[in-house]
Amino acid sequence: AADETGRWAAGSGWGGGAGILLPMNGRAGITIPTVVADDEGPALDELLFLLKEFGEIEVVGTARNGVEAVERIEALEPDLVFLDVDMPGMNGFELCTKLRGLPAYKSTPVVFVTSLTDFESRASSMMSGGNDFIAKPFLFMELAVKALIYVMRSKLAPATR
Repeated sequence: AADETGRWAAGSGWGGGAGILLPMNGRAGITIPTVVADDEGPALDELLFLLKEFGEIEVVGTARNGVEAVERIEALEPDLVFLDVDMPGMNGFELCTKLRGLPAYKSTPVVFVTSLTDFESRASSMMSGGNDFIAKPFLFMELAVKALIYVMRSKLAPATR
């Protein structure tokens, strides 16, 4: 619902910014099980808070390192994965490469969310099999648009599992 200024209020089922409204909160009747891995507590909390705005994206698991992320992903079978790069045990690039070697995750979308913004890191994200890259600190609108892309793709693609 709109507040007294005519803007959409938080939790109203709509989100966005800059005059753009994005449908959210499960209105389409589809949810995308998602795993998020980041070793930095505040960054993980922020990402979880913002993803919660998307009813279509259901965070089914989190991890604080690469090894834990592999365990969560194999156990929870998500349809979307958000990864930090700099994590203990196994970095995000190694984790993504490992996922691409598993038949069930050859095409699961992987979005890197990292403070490493140099060309080498961006190239490594693609070379390891990543689908997208968001630089920290990120704008809510960037996360919203990219998350919406994967929501829409999941609605348009035939079920593979």
